[in-house]
Amino acid sequence: MSGLAGRLAQRGLLACVVLLASSCALFDRAYEKPAVHLVKIEALSSRGLEQRFRVDLKIINPNSAGLRISGMSYTLKLNGEKVVKGVTGQVSAIPAHSETTVQVEAATNILAGLRLISSLLDQPGRVLHYELETKLRVGWWPVPIIILESGDFALPQ
Repeated sequence: MSGLAGRLAQRGLLACVVLLASSCALFDRAYEKPAVHLVKIEALSSRGLEQRFRVDLKIINPNSAGLRISGMSYTLKLNGEKVVKGVTGQVSAIPAHSETTVQVEAATNILAGLRLISSLLDQPGRVLHYELETKLRVGWWPVPIIILESGDFALPQ
């Protein structure tokens, strides 16, 4: 009986692997990773030691299939300091070859923000490095798509 059960388990595992490989867009050779860009960040009200922000993120789907996002988390770092972090499950499907801007809320700890602001005030006109890391949960796929965007901008003098 164990020989038959072992063969059935192997065949079942093989069928699962074939099903996963054939139904997931991530295995498509023409698949391109979506892009996420920071468009705008706006301060909202603060509560206690937490500052809330409204963040506009542009999500670009360069693929020939729609992108169904079941959840998203994002972290914005300025000069290596985590400044804003948030999550959402409220992202509508993005059609093939299109882009959409989503508004999400995020929070920061005021103490961490004060450290960064203090260092920035000491050096006006300084170039600031940012990193936006976004993790997209797509459909039923258990592994998130990780998208990194980084750049520099000069602070006003």
